[in-house]
Amino acid sequence: MTRMMRAVIFHGPRDIRLEERPVPEPGLGEIVVKTGAALTCGTDFKAYRQGHKVLLGAYPSPFGHELAGTVFALGADVKNVKEGDRVVVANSAPMDDCFWCARGQNHLCPKLALHNGAYAEYDRVPAHIVARNLHALPASVPFEVGALAEPLSTTIHAAEAMGVREGELCLILGAGPMSVMLIHALAARAARVGVVGRSKDHLETAKKAGAEAVFSAEDGPVESAVRAWAEGRGPDHVFEAVGKVETHLQALALVRNGGKVCLFGGCAQGSSVPFDVHRIHYKQIALQGVFHHTPPHFAEAVRLLVAGEVRAELLIRGEVKLADLPKFFAENADRSVMKAAVRP
Repeated sequence: MTRMMRAVIFHGPRDIRLEERPVPEPGLGEIVVKTGAALTCGTDFKAYRQGHKVLLGAYPSPFGHELAGTVFALGADVKNVKEGDRVVVANSAPMDDCFWCARGQNHLCPKLALHNGAYAEYDRVPAHIVARNLHALPASVPFEVGALAEPLSTTIHAAEAMGVREGELCLILGAGPMSVMLIHALAARAARVGVVGRSKDHLETAKKAGAEAVFSAEDGPVESAVRAWAEGRGPDHVFEAVGKVETHLQALALVRNGGKVCLFGGCAQGSSVPFDVHRIHYKQIALQGVFHHTPPHFAEAVRLLVAGEVRAELLIRGEVKLADLPKFFAENADRSVMKAAVRP
């Protein structure tokens, strides 16, 4: 008799459904993980609103990509874990030895296939992730905390790509969940962090996470206050974490001469930003795009979480049942909400 499970399946924009599916069987090099906890994510909300072929591939598609759980079944030739192990599952890994994968840039691989399936009772993990980006989770660390590794790893990637050094001034535009994780990633490099945002509650959370200065856009222009904080020069690094044309321009205006701007927030395909190329050239401003993560970034995220160096309670606000997830997405689709733990 076929064993069944519940899973949330993405059928199209604003159309996700709780369905009965067979519990998957692991193939060669694969494992099946029993979900301990998944996390809702801003990227999933974006996909819910408008679709996301890069994230989800062809529809209908499994949904959710931030996951930790227990190894339930092993495929042939799996040697690095055993049944009953607690693990954190990444949503990508190098797939082969192509030009990009061989250079530690698997996130740019033409064959990149992002793994989904966290919003389900069981998840079959592909062999390349099992081999190259699956991590042990100690019993002392809750599943939902381990599941933070995926989004946290993207911020670690950003901090590394920008070459942030101890004592440098880093300004983050945006005060949502990714901003809170950026604060932790930058604090791990002993940087000084400021945050620009609109929500007073979110800015207060940023302070609790370690930001030494916050600036409310609701109170009017922030440029003068930011420059006063940044010793009159402007920040060494500005991280755009909103994903809007206007905040990309604001980042360029605020960074110091000779500074760096991280384009961390993704804009819609086809978006154009009218940067002042005269300023970029003559003031030697560096623009750095950052996308996704690699296994070393993911491993560092797990290390920080296990070491207790991330205040998970600032990021995860409440829980939602798997059966209630379609309603939860529908009710919050057009709002900025902190993460919720999903426990099948």
